[in-house]
Amino acid sequence: MGTRQGYGQFCPIARASEVLTTRWTPLIVRELHFGSSRYADLRRGLPRISSALLSQRLKELEQGGIVTCTPAATGTGNVYGLTEAGRALFPVLESMGRWAQAHSRDDMTKDENLDPDLLMWNIRRRATHEGIPTDRQFTVCFHFLGVPARKSRFWLLFRDGEVEICLRDPGYDTDLTVSAGIRTMTRIWLGHLPLEAALRGRDIVLEGDRPHVAAFSRWFSLSALAVRDG
Repeated sequence: MGTRQGYGQFCPIARASEVLTTRWTPLIVRELHFGSSRYADLRRGLPRISSALLSQRLKELEQGGIVTCTPAATGTGNVYGLTEAGRALFPVLESMGRWAQAHSRDDMTKDENLDPDLLMWNIRRRATHEGIPTDRQFTVCFHFLGVPARKSRFWLLFRDGEVEICLRDPGYDTDLTVSAGIRTMTRIWLGHLPLEAALRGRDIVLEGDRPHVAAFSRWFSLSALAVRDG
């Protein structure tokens, strides 16, 4: 890829490593696989990467035949996607994730890895509309404990078949409030703590009208890489 120095070996593992082991590259492929197509969306899914490095990695991936880049049909900027070769990488990344779930589970929820921005971005794109009223806007407030106040509240707006995320109070009436510690919510998302057990133990608290509380488990979806054994 580009002019980056490789391992100088014909081994297929060496070649795959040249593509996949550059810092941030697997996560960029992950974001594109899960639907991020604009630069701003990629930044939301990769909040700790610099703009300069993201641009560099996208260019390298484009040169390597992994990523496509085309001008947006409307507005400004580019639209990014995966080529056939890029799409074929995801099973490799999925296997890496399954390995981590099996052999490195505790490390995932260490303090340094807990990121409310990233968690909410993922919750938003996995949320469905099952059980959500279709005749009006539906507002959910997530309140995370154990994080700085400015990162402790997020709002999801369900309207017109879309799910939007707000970092500040949008000023609408809240239909459902979801409160949990950031580690607890991350463990639930990853499948490490069953939602039902967390609700019974009040590790996660739902506040709202009974139908809205009951519908939470229907529209809230776990990570695509969540473990299912509890």
